Amino acid sequence: MTEIPWKKIAVFDINHGGLSIAKQLKKNGASPTVFDTYKKIPPEKLKMYSKDCDFLVTNDENALTDDFEIVCMPVHLSPENSFYKKAVELDLPMMTHHETVGRILRSDSRIADRYLIEITGVRGKTSTAVLLAQMLSYKNRVLLHTSEGLTFWDNGRFERIEPGISITPAYIPDLADLAFERKYNPDTLIFEVSLGFTGAQDIGILTEAQPDYLIAGGAMTSTDAKTKMISRSKEGSVFVINYDDLETVQNYIREDQEFIIFDDSGAAVAENTPTDVYVNITTDSDDECVADIESSRTGIVFRAPLSSGYDVNSYTTAMAAAVATALELDVPESQIAEVISNFEGVKGRMREYEENGRLIMDNSNSGLTIETAETAIQYMLEKYSDKKSPDYDTSKKITLVIGEEEKTVCEGLDPHDVEELIVNYKDEIQNLILVGERMKPFVAIGKADLNCETLEKTEDEIFCKARCAESFKDGLAQALEISEDGDIIIAAVKCFR
Repeated sequence: MTEIPWKKIAVFDINHGGLSIAKQLKKNGASPTVFDTYKKIPPEKLKMYSKDCDFLVTNDENALTDDFEIVCMPVHLSPENSFYKKAVELDLPMMTHHETVGRILRSDSRIADRYLIEITGVRGKTSTAVLLAQMLSYKNRVLLHTSEGLTFWDNGRFERIEPGISITPAYIPDLADLAFERKYNPDTLIFEVSLGFTGAQDIGILTEAQPDYLIAGGAMTSTDAKTKMISRSKEGSVFVINYDDLETVQNYIREDQEFIIFDDSGAAVAENTPTDVYVNITTDSDDECVADIESSRTGIVFRAPLSSGYDVNSYTTAMAAAVATALELDVPESQIAEVISNFEGVKGRMREYEENGRLIMDNSNSGLTIETAETAIQYMLEKYSDKKSPDYDTSKKITLVIGEEEKTVCEGLDPHDVEELIVNYKDEIQNLILVGERMKPFVAIGKADLNCETLEKTEDEIFCKARCAESFKDGLAQALEISEDGDIIIAAVKCFR
C-alpha cells in the first residue's frame, strides 16, 4: 500500500535529486511538477527533462499555485529562496526530501521484506558503513551505498555495482531499483545518508552530531535536521547514538523506539555511565595498537589487534558505531574482532600509503573539515618530525594539497580557515598546492604573515612551489611531480569520491 496520499505534488530542487524523487512519486501514482529553484538550468534542458520524464519541469514561479497539495523540498533549502517564499505565501504544506523518500521506501514491498540501516552524522559515516557491511556479510548478504559507490557484500568480500553516487536521500530508491534490476538479492541494505534519516530505517546510526553547523541559509542547524527525523521514524526503529550526543538526541526518541549507546571517547567511562559498547584504542605489551572493546551492560569484553598504515585513532567512532550495531544484530564477537583486525582504513579517510616512493596521507573526502585537515597534518608531523617517534626523519619534505572541488560538494572549506591553517604550519610545509577557484588568492601566502593582499613578499617568503589545481586528482598528480623520493604528501581536499 502506498504511503503517498497526495496526487499533485510540487518537488523543489533539481540539483539535489528532485527529478529522481519526482519519478519515484509518479511510480506511486502521484502527479509531480519539478521546480528548478535556483533558476540555473537552461530552458532547453528543462524542456528536455519535461519530455523525457512526462511531467512538467520548470523554473517559472507562476507555475507554483495553490492547486498543489504539498511541497517536497530539500532540508537545506533557504527560506529566502523565492520558491520557498511563494510556497509560504500560498500556505502549502511542506515535507522534506528525507521524509518523502522514507514514504517511498515504506511503500516498496521489496524493502519491507529486508532490513534497512541508515547512517548519518558529521564524520565517520563511510567508515562505519564499510566496517558494518563487512561484519554483517558473514551472516547476511548486504547491499551497501556510501560516497565510494554501490557495492554488494557476501562472506567478507564485495562486488562493486556502481561508482560514487551522491549520498543525498533522493537517490536511495533509485539505488535500490538498480540493485534489484541487476538481480542482487540482499538481506540487509545499508545507506550512508547526508543530513538525517528518511524515517523508513530499521536501525539509524548517528555517528557524530558535532560539530554543529548552519544549513538552509542559516535558518537551521545540521543537528536539527538529523534529530527531527528520529521522532518521525517508523514504529519500533532502533537508533545507535554516540554518548557525546545522547543529551541532544534522547528527547527525540519515542517510547516505542530503542536507542543503543556507544562511547568512543571514554566520556561515559569517566562518568561511570553504562553503555552498550566502549572502544578504547591502546597499545599492547609489544607496543602494537589494539582496540579494546567492552560493554558495561552485557559484560562483553574482547580485544582486536589493529593493522598499520592508517591513523587508527581517527576511526574510533566508526569502530564503536559499527560494533554496537553488529552486536545488536547478533554478529559473533570473534567475527567482529577479525574484521577490525584486518581493516586498513577507507580510501580518502586518514589512510597512509606509498606511491612512487612518496609517503601519502590521503584525507580527501566529502566530509572533510578544517579540523580533520589539520588532523592529517598533525598525524604526519608527529610520525616523522617528532624525535620520540620511531619513524623520525627530518629529511622528508612535506607537500600539502588542500582545498575543495566546489562542483561536487555542497558545503566547501571556508577559504579564510584554509588560509589560517596554511600559515599556522608554514614552517613545516615546503610545497603547497591549492585546489579550487576560491583558494587561488592564497597562492602568494608568505612565510611571515597572514595578510597576503597587503604585504610585498620576496621570493624567499613565498612557498617554494605554490601551485593551483582544479581537482583532487590534478593536485595529487602535481604533488607527485614536484616532490622527491621519500617525501611526504598530505592530501586534504573536500571532494566527492
